[in-house]
Amino acid sequence: MGKKQKPKTYRLDVSSQFYPIIATSKSQSLFGLTAEMDAPVCRETLSRAVQRVLLRFPAFKVRLKRGYAWYKFEENDAAYEAGGLPVRPLLPIGREECGGYLFRLGCGGNRISLEMFHAVTDGMGALEFFKAIIFEYARLSGREISGREGVIDLDAEPTEEESEDAFYRYHRRVRLGDVELGKLLGERPMLIEGTPRGTGGAVTFRAYDTESVRAAAKKAGASVTAFLAGTAACALRSLAPESERAVIIMVPVNLRAMFETATLRNFVNFARLVFRPGEAETHLDFVRSAAEQLKERATKEEMSRFMSTTVSTERSLPLALAPLWLKILAARIVRPLVKSRQTLIVSNLGRVTMPEGTGLRRLVFNLNVSRTSCVNAGALSLGGETTLAFSRSIEEDSLERAMASLLESAGARPIDGGVIAAEENKNQTLSAEKQRINEAL
Repeated sequence: MGKKQKPKTYRLDVSSQFYPIIATSKSQSLFGLTAEMDAPVCRETLSRAVQRVLLRFPAFKVRLKRGYAWYKFEENDAAYEAGGLPVRPLLPIGREECGGYLFRLGCGGNRISLEMFHAVTDGMGALEFFKAIIFEYARLSGREISGREGVIDLDAEPTEEESEDAFYRYHRRVRLGDVELGKLLGERPMLIEGTPRGTGGAVTFRAYDTESVRAAAKKAGASVTAFLAGTAACALRSLAPESERAVIIMVPVNLRAMFETATLRNFVNFARLVFRPGEAETHLDFVRSAAEQLKERATKEEMSRFMSTTVSTERSLPLALAPLWLKILAARIVRPLVKSRQTLIVSNLGRVTMPEGTGLRRLVFNLNVSRTSCVNAGALSLGGETTLAFSRSIEEDSLERAMASLLESAGARPIDGGVIAAEENKNQTLSAEKQRINEAL
């Protein structure tokens, strides 16, 4: 008998090296996608679907292992079995909880849920993975699907470019001494305050007619992303008008739109939008400011500078020589002292396309929350519906209600709302907010 072949190993992409280092048993950089189907979901068929899809996504078919200086990925041959829906959203994924995989896939009723560790990929990469799972699930369920528009070809062989670390391809060499850390960190933001939820976090969403959202954004001279970010900033300022600190919104920027690559790994940066007291008064002022700041900061030049800084820092001699245990120890010491860089993250995955016949009726995208960032918002558009999801670790939903009021006043038409995950709502599908919206309609 020949020797058993060693599993393949992969480097984590440069932008995600610190995600597993700063992770704890209570906190992990996760985000989620939830699909609502038109019929009850079969867990066995879903498990078969993800098994096939993983063969097409080798960069996701991994487990986490320790190296000398950094964590690394190791090829994972374990069978993946889908579980149930999460009751408490985005709980850290245990090392062996999902067969060693770094994502949590489950179903219940008409819903399919995916929770992904950011070390593996970003929102766009996870979206491609999730769409492929939904597509394959529909095919295995015997549905008649019209083509595969918007879905990766599952019959094609994986390419090297799909697993590349595009930061390395597009970075430019800079001296570490030229990095302006103060500029990267920025000023201290206004923080959202509230009563910690005793039952863990919650994820709720509101759905709007997509054309009405686009029309409202166009009327304000902004993209949908800028419209949502500006609306969030205006709502936050209205909730804390006396705060002397700036409202700071972090907006993820998909670098694939600027730098040609088919990578399915992390390839994203943030644009930092700053709204200081007195600089904007009306909702329109905030939206136009968001649009101007995004135009100025989400440029190819700015993003290239960030990539160069990230790669140069990772390649610096101190980080290259420091053993992993020392990095983890340093992270444990420094983490409690780190202050939040933003008031809120607003992430928009944009327009999602899927072929007819898969049975997919709705998609919701939700972000993680942390000790210092207790509310975040995620959005995407599917068909004629735009969903805006709020993840929060506090009881108060003041921001959600303030944003809803502003969006509706600007012309965005609400069509639905509900709960994705919350401990106290595990036996119900509609929240009081959804009932309120339906009654209003």
